[in-house]
Amino acid sequence: MTTKADFTDNEWQLVLDVPVMIGMGVMIAGKSGLGTMKESFALSKEMIDAVKTHADNELIQSVVNARLKDKEKSSAEGLSNNPYMGQGREGLVDAAVQKCEQVCGLLAEKCSEQEAQQYKQWSMRIGEKVAMAASEGGFLGFGGEQVSAKEKLALARISQALGVEAFS
Repeated sequence: MTTKADFTDNEWQLVLDVPVMIGMGVMIAGKSGLGTMKESFALSKEMIDAVKTHADNELIQSVVNARLKDKEKSSAEGLSNNPYMGQGREGLVDAAVQKCEQVCGLLAEKCSEQEAQQYKQWSMRIGEKVAMAASEGGFLGFGGEQVSAKEKLALARISQALGVEAFS
């Protein structure tokens, strides 16, 4: 089983960042105003739910445990050090896609095929749950579409980069 100890600090940071970057990229792609709170909650919920749904995957458990420990740090500190702030919608989605491509190569080197596949599917699921958390368009959450065209495009690009299926 693969854990943090199997990675360099930079590699581990990549493994930690990818699921969150996917969620944030999809969230920013849709930019649903009030729905952003629901999307944020969906991202956090999927991270926490992985404790139960992926109890047998040591890599995912290590990522979730590290992320939960990070929650104890100041969120302002994290925002001020975020290199993706100010990149805009396309920039954040582009960065997420690039990180997905990088993590796939890294996982192929360090993990079993099954463990890597579960991590990639879990990361993709985070993006999908974020996209489905709030309707896009409409007024005060009424009307609109469940997943916007921009979210679908972001998910398609992320799916291709990870080499896993996305919902249709």
